[in-house]
Amino acid sequence: MEKSEILSKIKEVEQKVEDDIRTAEEEKKKAILEAKEKAREIIADAEKEAEKIKNEIIEKAKAEIEKEKETIKEKKLKEINESVSKGRSKVDEAVNFLYEEFVRSV
Repeated sequence: MEKSEILSKIKEVEQKVEDDIRTAEEEKKKAILEAKEKAREIIADAEKEAEKIKNEIIEKAKAEIEKEKETIKEKKLKEINESVSKGRSKVDEAVNFLYEEFVRSV
């Protein structure tokens, strides 16, 4: 093999190596872009799922609050009705007392 042939072969190999490096760099960039896009999709999906879970928690809490509110309302209404009943019985007692006092004084 002549010197010029050897130099030509070396240049061919160098060119092939440069091409392979360029191809590898392009594949690396493409893989990075694909990974970033996949990561964005995963993040978007996770955000949607988190929003769904948050809404479920809020709705559950609202239902529990409403239930507790109704329980308190019923309890207070019962207390009010008991107070009204007691008040009515006291009115009757007061009327009877006043009537008896009036009868005694007459």
